[in-house]
Amino acid sequence: MTSCPSNWIGSAYLFIDSDCTCLPEQYDQNKSTMYSVLRNIISDFSGGSPNCIEILKIHKSDRQLILYLKFCGKSACERFLQGYREKRIHQHMQNKLSQCLAKESLQVSLELRVDTQKLDTQLDEEEKCLLYISSLKPTYQKDDELADLDRLFMNVSLETSPLPVNSNMPSSSLPPESRLESPPHTLRSNSSEGNTFQFQGQDFIDRPLTTEHHQLFAKFVGTSWKKVGRTLKETCRALEDPAIETLAYEYGRESLYEQAYQMLQRFIDCEGKKGTLQRLVDALVKNELTGIAEKLLPIQENGLN
Repeated sequence: MTSCPSNWIGSAYLFIDSDCTCLPEQYDQNKSTMYSVLRNIISDFSGGSPNCIEILKIHKSDRQLILYLKFCGKSACERFLQGYREKRIHQHMQNKLSQCLAKESLQVSLELRVDTQKLDTQLDEEEKCLLYISSLKPTYQKDDELADLDRLFMNVSLETSPLPVNSNMPSSSLPPESRLESPPHTLRSNSSEGNTFQFQGQDFIDRPLTTEHHQLFAKFVGTSWKKVGRTLKETCRALEDPAIETLAYEYGRESLYEQAYQMLQRFIDCEGKKGTLQRLVDALVKNELTGIAEKLLPIQENGLN
């Protein structure tokens, strides 16, 4: 998706919560419909240029959906902050999600943050809020699955009619290609599918890193996580200086497991489907950590026997 040309770029996190329903659970069950609603709500406050405010990623906590927003252009950010300050975004979010989820009365609460800064308490100081947002540059590109959904919505609107987002319309009435509660394999396909790499004389299929790979790496890498991170940064802009030291500072009171886990999470968030097993294994081997690579690559996983 092409963004508005602008030298002013920033980002922020929008936390969405509801006491009436578990939004992360609803999102997992109705991903395409809910993303379309959230996308349209954000676009409504971009001043007619939808690409000037993008949802790069949707994180989930136990109760909250967390939208990672990219702002391309100061004026678009100003319009968003004005709508947020006047509670128009809150009301719009509440109304649209109520319709989407078929909830007669849905109470939604929002919080806008830039790192540890909570902007809700500083909204009257717009220039300060703009400064905070512009100081947080996006460190990764749009999530692959959201980009696929954007292309799907665009194709549907061009070839047929706009994708319905009103929850009163059952999912069976949506075009077959837009029913993504159980995403087809094409949306999840790995750009390197079919590629193989060698490790200790064995061929392994390259694939995106799994949760198990992530956890095993964090469990065994110990103090060497920084060395691996510095190797990965050669091809990953999210780990460019001073990202590694920032992570060490932010999670310094946590365990080494958490520090390593967060470093690799940043790599995965930035690289999407390109954040593959081979890249991590190569970084481990380069730092003489082949023992950890062996734990990530049991023979039965190679899929070639």
